[in-house]
Amino acid sequence: MWPRVSFRTLFAGGGQSLSVPAMLDDETIPMKEEAPVSKEQRRARVEHAIVEAARLLVAPDPLDMEALLRILGEATDAASVYFVGVPQSGEAQDYSYTVWHRQQPKTPHWWQELEARLRKYFPTPATQDEVHQLGENLLVVPVLSAEDEFYGYLGLEFADGLSEARQEEARLLEVLGGLLATYFDRRATEVARRESEERWRRLVEQLPEPILLVARDALVYLNPAGRRLLGAEAEEDLTGRSLLDFFSADQYDEVARQLRRLEAGEAVPPFEGSLIRFDGEERIVEITAARVLFQGHPVVQLILRDLTERRRAEERYRAFVSTITEGIFRIELRQPVATTTLPDLQVEHLYQHGYLAECNAVMARWLGAERPEEVAGRPLSSLRHYFRPRYLREFVQRGYQVHGEEYALSGKQGMRYFVVNAVGTVERDRLVRVWGSAVEVTERVELERRMVQTLEEQQQAIGRDLHDGVGQLLTSVRMLSENLATRLQAEQHELAELAQKVVRFAQEASEGVRTIYRGLTPAQLYTEDLTLALEELAYNTNALPGIRCRFETDGQVSIDNQEVKLHLYRIAQEAINNALKHAQASEIVLTLRRRDDVIELCVADNGCGLDPSRARADSLGLKTMYYRARTIGGTLRIHSRPGEGTTICCRIPVGEMHGTT
Repeated sequence: MWPRVSFRTLFAGGGQSLSVPAMLDDETIPMKEEAPVSKEQRRARVEHAIVEAARLLVAPDPLDMEALLRILGEATDAASVYFVGVPQSGEAQDYSYTVWHRQQPKTPHWWQELEARLRKYFPTPATQDEVHQLGENLLVVPVLSAEDEFYGYLGLEFADGLSEARQEEARLLEVLGGLLATYFDRRATEVARRESEERWRRLVEQLPEPILLVARDALVYLNPAGRRLLGAEAEEDLTGRSLLDFFSADQYDEVARQLRRLEAGEAVPPFEGSLIRFDGEERIVEITAARVLFQGHPVVQLILRDLTERRRAEERYRAFVSTITEGIFRIELRQPVATTTLPDLQVEHLYQHGYLAECNAVMARWLGAERPEEVAGRPLSSLRHYFRPRYLREFVQRGYQVHGEEYALSGKQGMRYFVVNAVGTVERDRLVRVWGSAVEVTERVELERRMVQTLEEQQQAIGRDLHDGVGQLLTSVRMLSENLATRLQAEQHELAELAQKVVRFAQEASEGVRTIYRGLTPAQLYTEDLTLALEELAYNTNALPGIRCRFETDGQVSIDNQEVKLHLYRIAQEAINNALKHAQASEIVLTLRRRDDVIELCVADNGCGLDPSRARADSLGLKTMYYRARTIGGTLRIHSRPGEGTTICCRIPVGEMHGTT
């Protein structure tokens, strides 16, 4: 009888080996004389062994290596069958041995002898899966996959040596070596798949986005975020349920159609749907889907993005902008523009690549449309009359922010005035969009215009009254006092000197009234150019004690409109008056010039300065200057800091000022 023993041997360090019995079978096989085996019988036995081994290797259960070696040994009459497992590290101490013996080995150190023979014949891992003959009685085939993944050696050892009759055994060894390599490949693939799925599961379990896996409409997996979205406490409450059960009836067919397309391998763009939770609440979601493998089977992976709060916010936003009296607009750029680009080039880029993405009904009416849909999507270049280059240039130069700026637009209904707020969205140093709002203040500006007109009429009336009343009276007093002084001086009367003082005082009072009259009613504005009137204003101011005042002009300004000339003159008057009374200035510079398409009047002093925001709120004079600037379609800017002087500038676009050249 021949006892059969299987060993799995692990080699320890230092060349020592440890033999661990893996199986000791007390089953005995009776010894008997066997008749010689014919070639046909040998081939049949090999074919049967291949079939049995193939069944073993394709079974879903883990491979019984000892059973495989036994099949190989019994089919070949081999004395021993070996499988030497070689790990990827290639270290000898990590080798594993599985051996089937037909009978007890003659020496207890057979595995050391086998190791020595393998090391001698294969100093490096094999690279070809052909059968090798080691010595007189050992056949070895490397277990090598098609991708050259080396798993080890499969060997047959015969007691009676090798001969040509062993060709069938060699073929069997080669076939089983290939089948075994395929098995190891499949097992490695399954291990990699399981590890990949485990990594995927650990990842998606932590993701905040709901993720669902669907196979034939049935839910096979949901991460915690997906369970929360559907209102379930445990995965078991949902697994196996049809995904379509969670969609409303009007969306059932569409979602089913998209799932069929995904299962067929088609690419489907993200789509929206309304999920019905366990508690009946409806949630609007965006679904991004793709076909993936899960546990070795194709499934549809759905990544859901809950849009419910966003949609509700959008509805509230639309309801809000549709009811307010402000105009709301959004400009998008098809190609963002770098913030480092020159301002004029940025303005041209806005016209070329910007478009009105959305606006409310109020803004649409201001843009000449009845509904927002009529202007949404229009290029900014077609709205150039409303979004003018000057306004866009100021927006760019101020760092893509405009707050409370007043702009004037001319149209069929005359001049219209708006207070505009705008802010740009900058991403990675590029302007991508502009949000803005506008409030029409035409009625307010008209009221200011009438107020300024009334004030001007009152000033002129006061001037006429001073000239015709007080002025004439002072002239009479001066003439009478001169006559009286002449007579008293001729008589050498003691009151003659006093009479001369009365004459001098009367002359000064009369001159003061004439000065006030010229200030209240600057006749030169109606007969001469604004430049001459401002030059005279600077000359008269310079004549005052303790003050230096000069006028500068580039000679490029010519204004025909009397109203514009008058208001610019009044602004200069008021600015100089503020510098004299409040700024404690010793020097004032009055300038009038033209820059491109803008006329600019500035009054600068070296006084104590002021806070522009507080001054605008508290000073009636400054408010009046703002009113006058808006009345003629201009803007007023105050540049000042405490202790650094003040500069007041009124700027008027030439094209928006009637009667200018």
